[in-house]
Amino acid sequence: MANETLRSVSINVAQERIHIRTDLPDTDLKEIVDFIESRLDNSSKFKLEMKKQLCLLAVELTSEIVELRKQLRKAKSYHDLMDKDIRELSLQLDEALPKADNQV
Repeated sequence: MANETLRSVSINVAQERIHIRTDLPDTDLKEIVDFIESRLDNSSKFKLEMKKQLCLLAVELTSEIVELRKQLRKAKSYHDLMDKDIRELSLQLDEALPKADNQV
């Protein structure tokens, strides 16, 4: 995120108006705010004060981030393994093709 592309934006979230600097388009910001508000609406039925609702939301979202990072590491590892296998197969094909051409 380059500082030259950041813009100042005011958003309303969790009953607060906050000012942020972001490079996200308005559609992404709206999606984020709507997501947060939806989660807060779901937790409001428990009649918790806003601070506790926000803490619970932070724990929930952080838990999701940690899980997604684990999945990403696993996917990267799988990708690296597949890439290695493809290189090995490519080398084997390169070695086999000249032999096949000579036999024809």
